[in-house]
Amino acid sequence: MSKDKKKEEKEKQTTAEAVEETKQPADEIAAEEKAADDGADTKQADNQNVQQPDATAQAEAAAAEMKSRYVRLQADFANFKKRTATEKQQISEVVKMDVLQNILPVIDNFERALQVPQDSLSDELKSFVDGYTMIYKQLMTVLEKEGVTKIDAVGKPFDPNYHQAVMRVPSDEYDNDVVVEVLQEGYLLGDKTLRPAMVKVAFNG
Repeated sequence: MSKDKKKEEKEKQTTAEAVEETKQPADEIAAEEKAADDGADTKQADNQNVQQPDATAQAEAAAAEMKSRYVRLQADFANFKKRTATEKQQISEVVKMDVLQNILPVIDNFERALQVPQDSLSDELKSFVDGYTMIYKQLMTVLEKEGVTKIDAVGKPFDPNYHQAVMRVPSDEYDNDVVVEVLQEGYLLGDKTLRPAMVKVAFNG
């Protein structure tokens, strides 16, 4: 083998070794990059596994809060309905009492008219009074259906909740502070005083 040929082969060998040395780090770099990528994937998977329970807990907490709000809204609405019903009933009772109190003077006029002695009336006037009496009875029936009743006062102890005393008179029949006579009828609406009875009260000193 000639000297030149040996030299050429030696140069080829050196070049191949250099290429091999260059290639080896590249392979190592590729392996390291792959390992890094695998590590990143593993870390991301771990993070997802950690985040998954957190998301579930948050969803459960949100659902519990919504349920609590729903229950509170139901309770508030039920209370609102009860309060509204009570207010409507109270308003209805106030309006009813106002209307009935305005009707009572009409009842008083009917009763005064019916106190006229019947013997002194002509036949024509008696027919008129009979019709008047019928109307009065119908009106009283309507009031009774609405829960209006007269206060039974005569012979009862004076009670400022039901009676309005305008006069004190001596009486042989009744003791002190007992109602002797009713000057104007009093009325109850249920158990509430619609109008107190105007009365005379016994006082014997």
